[in-house]
Amino acid sequence: EEFETEIPDEDAEKITTVQQAIDYITERRRQA
Repeated sequence: EEFETEIPDEDAEKITTVQQAIDYITERRRQA
């Protein structure tokens, strides 16, 4: 919510580190 990004459950299961979460959010924002 803080980043205005929804992470689907199947993607969230793959995120195990803070860096992976940052990378995911960064990539999603580029695509938007």
